[in-house]
Amino acid sequence: MTPIRQYLATGLTVLSATAALLLASCSGSKNADPQAQALLDGANQAFTAADYTLATSLLDSLQKTFPGEIALQKEAMALRPKVIEKATLLQISTNDSLTALCHLTADQMKGKLKWVKEPQMVEGFYVASGSYNPSFMNSTGIQGRVSEIGEFYIVSSARPAVGHTSIALSAGSASAATPAVPYDGESNYRIDGGEVITFSPQQSDTIGQFALANTGRPLTLSFRGKRTSDRKLSADQVTDIADAYAYASAITQARRLAAERQRLEATLQVARNQMARTDTSIEKTEEAEAK
Repeated sequence: MTPIRQYLATGLTVLSATAALLLASCSGSKNADPQAQALLDGANQAFTAADYTLATSLLDSLQKTFPGEIALQKEAMALRPKVIEKATLLQISTNDSLTALCHLTADQMKGKLKWVKEPQMVEGFYVASGSYNPSFMNSTGIQGRVSEIGEFYIVSSARPAVGHTSIALSAGSASAATPAVPYDGESNYRIDGGEVITFSPQQSDTIGQFALANTGRPLTLSFRGKRTSDRKLSADQVTDIADAYAYASAITQARRLAAERQRLEATLQVARNQMARTDTSIEKTEEAEAK
């Protein structure tokens, strides 16, 4: 999501807005610097127009450029939490929409996957129903899997062993590859004359992205290491990997959005607390002046 302060690419936009507002400004203190007053007027106008990014930028300029304009700075301090509140509410709304989309995508993709958890396995995993093969370790190919917590990873199997340490997918001149995983007896190990590599989620991401970008297209699978061995992946096999990656991505993104929503809620509460304190301060000032 685009943070509040990233709307203006350069200070030129602010300066242009300030110049225009100098001509239109007609409110505020008679003793205020005209440029400072124009910045505050512009921030108020931007707030009314729901342009909270511009309002924030103008308030920032007022604070940095005219710190001595005490009266205007007090008005700006009262306006800023209102801007933050409205901007944060918009971000929360966007966050909620994206979260709903992630949950919808995850539900759709999960329907295409199969949960696999056999007695000898420490952890289970999801795999596309079409890719499930109980004898996978005795074959040559790759599987896109999703862990119980929603992480996508690739497992490659080569039989007979070809000494591979990485894999790649390619379509014409475009390709994606995993980093090399040297034989270590754990992530890269030998079994009954074949070899298996379990790539970490980070190592597998490029393959998942490439499969998703080429859903429904046949690709070339390459085992790379001591030598290179190529095989064809059918369009269905590529789609199976893409479906697993899409499911994991939706879960991961939903988790990120949930954390972001908590941050936004905290920001909203801080802004509203500041608004309450400002309102109380204004009331006390008005009461004192009345006496």
